[in-house]
Amino acid sequence: PTFIEAAKVMGEQLAKEKNSQDGIIHMYRKLTARTPDKKELELLTALQAKELSKFKAAPQKTRGWLTAGQYIIDKSLDPAAVAANAVVASVILNSDAALTKR
Repeated sequence: PTFIEAAKVMGEQLAKEKNSQDGIIHMYRKLTARTPDKKELELLTALQAKELSKFKAAPQKTRGWLTAGQYIIDKSLDPAAVAANAVVASVILNSDAALTKR
C-alpha cells in the first residue's frame, strides 16, 4: 500500500503539470536523481497515453489506484489522468534506476 500511495501522490502531482512530458522528466528526476534518456522518456510517455486510454474507457479501474492509503487526491483532477500517472510513477519506482542495490 505504501508504494501505491506514493505513486498516487506522484500521479496527482503530474496531473497538475501543464506539460505531461516535462512532468514525467521531473518525476523521473525526483525518483532516480537523473534525467531519463530519450528511449526511457518515449516508453514512459507511451505508457502514460496507453494507461490514460484504458482508464478513460473503464473508469472503475481507477479505484484501486486512487483509494489506496490515506492520502485523498484532489477531486478537481481527472481521475483517469491521476491513475494513469500513478502507473507511470509505479513503473519508475520499481525500475532498476530507482532501486538501491546493496
